[in-house]
Amino acid sequence: MIQEKLLLIEYAVVKNPHIYKWSLNTVRKIRDLIAQIDFNAEVVPVESATSLQHLLTSLKGDSLSEDESELVVELVTI
Repeated sequence: MIQEKLLLIEYAVVKNPHIYKWSLNTVRKIRDLIAQIDFNAEVVPVESATSLQHLLTSLKGDSLSEDESELVVELVTI
C-alpha cells in the first residue's frame, strides 16, 4: 500500500513539479529506501510516521532530510 502511495506521489511530482514541495530526487530516495524493506520478514509501520521514519533512517544509515521526513508523514496520512 505504501509503495502505491509513493508511486502516485512520484507520478504527480513528475507531471506537476511546480505544485509539489518535494523534488523528484527526494521521492526517489524514499522509494529506494522502501524498496530495501523485506515486506515478508518485517512489519512495516504504515500507521505511524515516526516509526516509519525510524525504520527508513536505519536503512539509510543517516538522518532523513526535512523534505524526506515530510514526505514520510504525507505517505502515512494520505
